[in-house]
Amino acid sequence: MGNVNREDYDKTSPESILDFARRLSGKTLAQVVDMSQVAENLSNKGDLGSMVEKFYFGIEPNSSSKQDFADAGVELKTTGVKRMSDGGYRAKERLVLTMINYMELVGERWETSSLMEKCRLMLLLFYLYESGFAVFDRRFVPAPILFKFPEDDLVQIQNDWNFIKEKVESGRAHELSEGDTTYLGACRKGSGGPREKLRPQPFSDVLAKAQVT
Repeated sequence: MGNVNREDYDKTSPESILDFARRLSGKTLAQVVDMSQVAENLSNKGDLGSMVEKFYFGIEPNSSSKQDFADAGVELKTTGVKRMSDGGYRAKERLVLTMINYMELVGERWETSSLMEKCRLMLLLFYLYESGFAVFDRRFVPAPILFKFPEDDLVQIQNDWNFIKEKVESGRAHELSEGDTTYLGACRKGSGGPREKLRPQPFSDVLAKAQVT
């Protein structure tokens, strides 16, 4: 455990970023970074993805539309997996790509959409989800990968994106549902309830739920 030497990776090189991420394989964040100063405040309440960005890679988490490693065109995604009885892994939950901005979406084209600009190339870090462990004590398995949408899947992903856009253009963003699409699901952000913050949409006065894809 100790401080990370971030000079060991080049923020402009996807392969260098991936090599640096591989150093986490089989370890927990607390085993490679001194988390003692923040452990009491974070514990199970923190977001591991944000912790990895800040404490391991040295980038400040934010809600920018740009990639986390903008100079390399790489977006970092940290996601949980569960171990199956055969020794393999399965996803703990869906992977969130980006927030849907209803006001901007209607002016976008697929090729240069905020979704494609942000997620064209992703570094996927997987951690083993086990209850009873502090967030930073969860082990990274399997090995990280650089991921691009497979060409065979891009057609359907684009169709899903177009469907979401068309629904917003028709003033029905408040009717969006994850069941509308095949790969790219519009999923509610937050637990809902009377305090849920709703968002304006461009072609209707009806406020819509905050959604992510």
